[in-house]
Amino acid sequence: MRYILGGFESEEFEQSLKASDVFPLVRDLCHKFGLKVLCETPMVAMAFQLCHTNGMAVGKAFTRMNGDNKLEYCYRTPYYKKERGRSDEDKETLHSTKVSSLMATISRVKAIPSITQLLDKKMTKLSSAREIMEKAMGNTYKSLGELQADEIQALLCAFLGESPNGNHITIDTIKCKRVLDKYVEADRVAVKKLEEANRFFSNPFYMIGADQFGHFIVGKVKIVGDKQYEIVEQFKRYKDIAERDDLIPVMTMTKLSYEGKNHRMQNGYIPASDMYDENLDAVFFYERQATHYDYIWMATPC
Repeated sequence: MRYILGGFESEEFEQSLKASDVFPLVRDLCHKFGLKVLCETPMVAMAFQLCHTNGMAVGKAFTRMNGDNKLEYCYRTPYYKKERGRSDEDKETLHSTKVSSLMATISRVKAIPSITQLLDKKMTKLSSAREIMEKAMGNTYKSLGELQADEIQALLCAFLGESPNGNHITIDTIKCKRVLDKYVEADRVAVKKLEEANRFFSNPFYMIGADQFGHFIVGKVKIVGDKQYEIVEQFKRYKDIAERDDLIPVMTMTKLSYEGKNHRMQNGYIPASDMYDENLDAVFFYERQATHYDYIWMATPC
């Protein structure tokens, strides 16, 4: 079962794969690009979902009959688009009656991102995760509109020991104290944001992604610089989150916290929302709705 992703193998699945018309293309894609078959998925024809060894999906291989009634090998991926086409499906699909010709085209147009390239795409959302967490901790904005110009003038005069030039302007100490308290609180929140965000993101944290297959992608990551990340534990695909004993407590608490509330729960566990939950110490974020290639993410410290 060397062509099938670990944890998703079965004798029946392997026999179905090898008996299919598209197997020659699948075999060559696995050999040349190190891909694995995840599952069989319905399209215009039955297709086999291909992914990297970390379980992240990259494209589908299938066959169809072309206009000349000849068997045509096809590869569709959201990571490559032709400039012209009748539809998004057409633009995303490369095809040929010969496996060798299709493989040459896939290589030439670089239709399959490497694991590193794919991870770089997925990790761009981490900066948004940090922003979501910091925003949830409060406001650090200091408004200049808290005081009128005359009041600022009176304060400047008092500070510099100068006369207000006969203008009858006074200092409202109660108002000044109220504004100062707001500014001090903004400073406190700013320090807390920095400390908490560094605690969360500069140390290893779980990234748990839920996709349209109903599976989970799990890895450990940390931020090591300006928009730079380090993979602490390689990502892996799981059919059920219960396969990760270390995540059962936090995922169970997350499920119980949001179940029955006004949140759409992806795969029953992760709310499809951009938010930080201080009680769970978890950030939820996503770029678009879950697909076979896009995830609803949850990040939480290890």
